[in-house]
Amino acid sequence: MALISVQPLTGELQEEAFALAAEVFVESSTLHRALGIGLEEYRNYLRQSFAEMLAEDLSVAAVDEKSGRLSGCLIATDFAGQFTAQREPSGRFAPLAALTAALCDQYGPAPNPGQAMLVDMGAVLPGYAGHGVYKQLRKAVEVRARNRGFQTIIGELSSAATQHVILNRLGHRKVAEISFASFEHDGGFPFAAITEPASIVLAEGVL
Repeated sequence: MALISVQPLTGELQEEAFALAAEVFVESSTLHRALGIGLEEYRNYLRQSFAEMLAEDLSVAAVDEKSGRLSGCLIATDFAGQFTAQREPSGRFAPLAALTAALCDQYGPAPNPGQAMLVDMGAVLPGYAGHGVYKQLRKAVEVRARNRGFQTIIGELSSAATQHVILNRLGHRKVAEISFASFEHDGGFPFAAITEPASIVLAEGVL
C-alpha cells in the first residue's frame, strides 16, 4: 500500500487536481452523464470556479510519497458563496445551476461567510481507490475548516454510495432533498433518467 501525505492544494498540484477532478466528474457523475456533458466542455465550464475555490485555501491534495504523484484531491469552498454566485450558466449547464439553487432554497437562509464549508468536489485516482485516501482527505479538510472557524460541513450528495457514507456512517443530517424524476427546468425534466439514487441530498454535519 502506498504511503500518502495530505497537504494544502497549492502550486503545481493545482493543475493536476483540475485535470483529475474534471475527468472523474465527467465519467462518474450521474448528473453530468444525464446532461451529456463532454470532458472538454466541462473543463471550459469548470476552470474559473475551480480557480476561485482554490484561492480560498481550504482544499487539500493527497500525494504519493514515493513517486510525488497526485493521488487524490478534495475541493472545498465557503458554502455562503453558493447563495451569492452571479454567474448564470446557459445551455446544458443551466439545469445544474438550477438544481443547486433549488437545494439552497430548501436549506433556508444563507449562512454567514465562514460558517459552513461545502465539500464541492472529491476525486481519487483509480489506482489508489479503496486505500482510505478519500478518508484522509476528508479528515484534513475538516481540520483546515475548523481551524478557520467554520462550524458545519455541507455535502451535495448525488450518488447512492456517498449518501450511504455521509448520512449513515458519518451521521450527517439531511437538510434538503430533491427528486430527480420530478425536478423540472425550462419545461423539461433533465435528470429523470437517473434512478439510483432517486434524489439528490444536501447533508450537514457539525465540525
